Amino acid sequence: MKKFPLPPLPQLHTFEAVARRLSFTAAADELCLTQSAVSRQVKALETSLGHSLFLRRHRAIDLTPEGRQLFAAVTRGFEEISRCVDSLRAAQAAPQITVAASVAFSYYWLMPRLERFSERHPAADLRVLATDQQVDPSKGDADIAVLYGDGHWPGTKARRLFGEQVYPVCSPGFLQQHPELRHPEELLDQTLLHLEGGGNIWGGVDWQVWLAQQGVTAQPQRPGIRLNSYPMVLQAAEAGRGIALGWHYITGPMLADGRLACPADRPLETDKGYYACTSQEGASNPLIKEFLRWIMEEIEAGDAEA
Repeated sequence: MKKFPLPPLPQLHTFEAVARRLSFTAAADELCLTQSAVSRQVKALETSLGHSLFLRRHRAIDLTPEGRQLFAAVTRGFEEISRCVDSLRAAQAAPQITVAASVAFSYYWLMPRLERFSERHPAADLRVLATDQQVDPSKGDADIAVLYGDGHWPGTKARRLFGEQVYPVCSPGFLQQHPELRHPEELLDQTLLHLEGGGNIWGGVDWQVWLAQQGVTAQPQRPGIRLNSYPMVLQAAEAGRGIALGWHYITGPMLADGRLACPADRPLETDKGYYACTSQEGASNPLIKEFLRWIMEEIEAGDAEA
């Protein structure tokens, strides 16, 4: 004797669709069956149970008391099965996190190091969201967001990564052609490369802010070049098109390997910094904790090499 003497599952599935929609036609469309096939399955179910499940009117149907009783039981059963199936599938799926950072941070700092995280966690499904728009992990925009500021964002836990140093950079060839560039005011007679857009991602630091911090209030004497992408700004600097502002976490390695040079070593240091931020709830996620541990190890290794 069967432990669960149930009607065939296709009959119950078809009944649930008809009962939920109160329409044989709509149920047939949902199940990709003909209306006659749906009617046959419902009729077979009614015969096996010995009860009518639907009141058939001229242009509508309704559930009988027995039909309502069966519909409630079938719905509970299908929902429980669905939750179990979703749980099993989720257990098999690779753990996934989304990391958001500025385009420059993603391109210059994160991507060159990311292979080491993947080697440590080969099963992790990591999504990188490169954007210069502010991302709020407390609202589910990302699991981890690298933000610039004072470390205080409502609803988030923030871990400081490093501070900010900004200084002029140009190509070594450009500096050889202009050996006189040693003081900030001497940069005013050169082509300055400007980054437009980005807002607080860059801490509000631009040429006017940097020059003012050095005590230079005069205006540049040549027209500059304005670009809306920091990789383009650095590409122009490497090509000898002018002088750009360099953020040390990006341009430090480029100075070290000779791709860039510093014509006036006067870094602007702010009282803010870059933080890895998560929601309060997400901070306990094992993969998020592993990523935060890894990123701090990378930063500590970089400090040791400096």
